[in-house]
Amino acid sequence: MMQDRNILWHTVLSFVFRGGGILANLMMVPLALNMLDSTRYGIWLSIGAVMTWFNFLDVGLGNGLRNQVASAIAQNDTSKIKGLFSTAFWSISALVVVLEILILFSFPLVPWQVVFNTNLVSSSELSAVMVYVTSGFLLGIVLKLTMSMYLAHQFHSIQAMVNGLIQVGSYAAVYALVLNHEHSLLVYAQALSLVPVVVLLGISIWAFASRFKIYWPRFSAFSKGYVRETLGLGMGFVVVQLMWMLITTTDGYCIAYWFSPAEVVPFSVSFKYFGVINIGFVLVMTPYWSAFTKAHAEGDADWMKKAQQRIQKMVLGFSLLGVVLLIIAPWMIERWMSGQVEIGWRLHVAMLVFSLLYMYLGSKNYILNGLGKLKMQMRVLGVTAILHLLLAYYLGVVLKWGIEGVVWGTNVSIAINVLVSGRQLDLINRKKAQGIWNA
Repeated sequence: MMQDRNILWHTVLSFVFRGGGILANLMMVPLALNMLDSTRYGIWLSIGAVMTWFNFLDVGLGNGLRNQVASAIAQNDTSKIKGLFSTAFWSISALVVVLEILILFSFPLVPWQVVFNTNLVSSSELSAVMVYVTSGFLLGIVLKLTMSMYLAHQFHSIQAMVNGLIQVGSYAAVYALVLNHEHSLLVYAQALSLVPVVVLLGISIWAFASRFKIYWPRFSAFSKGYVRETLGLGMGFVVVQLMWMLITTTDGYCIAYWFSPAEVVPFSVSFKYFGVINIGFVLVMTPYWSAFTKAHAEGDADWMKKAQQRIQKMVLGFSLLGVVLLIIAPWMIERWMSGQVEIGWRLHVAMLVFSLLYMYLGSKNYILNGLGKLKMQMRVLGVTAILHLLLAYYLGVVLKWGIEGVVWGTNVSIAINVLVSGRQLDLINRKKAQGIWNA
């Protein structure tokens, strides 16, 4: 089937592009520690954790646009695609302008030393760092809409290509700073904020000068009706993504605040190490999101059934890879970090469980997202997002399990979502989903 061949081709391309990005990302850690000390690097990791919370700003329009464009492609409605993209582009551009103005006026007033639990870096420097990071991030939100178009057209390797270019470019920028004996957190932030913007801008210019030339965003194509249509599904993605990030991306900040920024470093190293499992699995799963949207629109139930069987086999394969990574973890990290970071078995086990649960949930939710079934996810994630923080504090601080306890609090919360999403998908497959289970 053409759709299966397209998925296979872009999966192979994704692994090729992502391989270079993973290598650059792993090499970045010791390089960054060489440029910054453990505390400054821990602050940077905490900033990164905070910034991921803002991803929900573009996920609503971005993923809503992705699903709506994929459906329009199945209907061969070129005019609708033009309207959807122009509407999403101008809507999110207006939002970004408003947010940028608020940032410029409000950030100098925030006590950043209290926020990041440090006196090593001045509040004025932290404020400048946050302005550069958030400004680059907001501009990237607009440029990432091009990615949604590529994904809707099932050009799935684009994500891996862009991420790989950003990671390689970031490594090259930091390497140049190290050669110049630069040790400023502000300069580090400026470099890593600029690289993604340059890459995304280049991809966007190329896309709308060639493949997507007919979809160039025009204000005349803006439609309030398309805002409602895109956001009707998109707001569900906003809530889901926000709740999901509160569960999975706040651990670094919690560790810095409850313990110290330096404690974020071993957490981050173990997270990146076992994160290889999730990176690989996401590369494999990404094509299936829009593919399920298209198959659902065309009523191709047979393909959807076979695709889910393939996904379950991939889950098993990546799980076995995780066990191997756990066994060789001390040896691998010793050589990777050259003895700069020591990590105990308890943290490795907790992080492996996190990676496996993350993958199991993704194998269900990517399909549910492609089908537009979000309401049950929103309810469960809303409850477990609050539960996660309570459990993380209780296990990590009250019971004194340390950073491992914070990770286990996250694991319990994700496990609940795995059970519910698995149940929902099973009911949908057996055509017995009713009410909230089918919404």
